Amino acid sequence: MVFFSGVDRYDLNALFAKAFGNFTVKVQGLSRGMFPLKAFYWGQRGARDNFALQIRNLVEHGYSSLGEKPVVIGECGIPMDMNKKEAFVTEDFTWQMRMMDAMMIALERSLVGFTLWTYNPSNNDQIGNDWNGENFSWFSSKRALPPSLLYYDQDAPSLDNGGRILPAVVRPYPAKTAGIPLKFEYEMSSGAFTFEWGNTAPESERDDTHPIPTVEGVPQSGHPKITALETEIFLPSLITLGRKVVVDGLDETDSYVHEERRQTLFIVARDTDPKRIHSIRVSLDPPLTRAFVVNDFWSDFGPRIVALVLLLLGVIAFALLRVYGP
Repeated sequence: MVFFSGVDRYDLNALFAKAFGNFTVKVQGLSRGMFPLKAFYWGQRGARDNFALQIRNLVEHGYSSLGEKPVVIGECGIPMDMNKKEAFVTEDFTWQMRMMDAMMIALERSLVGFTLWTYNPSNNDQIGNDWNGENFSWFSSKRALPPSLLYYDQDAPSLDNGGRILPAVVRPYPAKTAGIPLKFEYEMSSGAFTFEWGNTAPESERDDTHPIPTVEGVPQSGHPKITALETEIFLPSLITLGRKVVVDGLDETDSYVHEERRQTLFIVARDTDPKRIHSIRVSLDPPLTRAFVVNDFWSDFGPRIVALVLLLLGVIAFALLRVYGP
């Protein structure tokens, strides 16, 4: 198998300024002369779209050079000591969680592998990772139980102690796909996700209208024939414990089994027609309690803009009535 590994992928503003908020910038675009206003993004939804577009550009540049090959981003992560280290005092790591979520969604949308930086069992607030002034570990020894108090069963909740932003890090993902992955997106505010994958097709059915593959146009031909039917999706007990897993979108002949102890959702899709696309939506009942609001420019400023426009229209109408009468 051939793959290429991109350079380390970090948001430069967060990396050097150690700050993250509602305002993010497409540094990739600005460095190439993009009009500044087009490079500005607002809110959590904006950060997701911003990061996703930048990673997509990296992936598709690789496709244009090497063809459609598996991609692994060599290293990516977020600084835990951002925003003047406020979270170390308040224990509120919401901004870190928001940034990690935006980055993870960007990676998921591009369907790439990655090395998440980092897990450091010795991390603490004073020395961070104890290397190069970095504090990227989502695990903190200060917040963990001593080994003598831990239970070592695979599903023991105590193993998660010390994790600071686990809801953004521990996410479902397709571990083994009986076909070609086409789309995956997880919403951590509810625990729901969508996954699409397609059956392979013979080389004779290759579509040459788009000779260079894209993230949204992954070719289903030119791959080895898929002989298995079962797809396995990692579904962490961190989000499913005490909740019902609901799977929608399967055909009548398809089936699924959720084994919570193995943290796996098994899907068997029996339609093997070439280029058939399977699409499922998995949700939780009840859904997760959201850790933050997925805001954007219009959700934050839309009502004010509408009110201002209505006010201006009212002033104009009043002025016209004063001049011309009713």
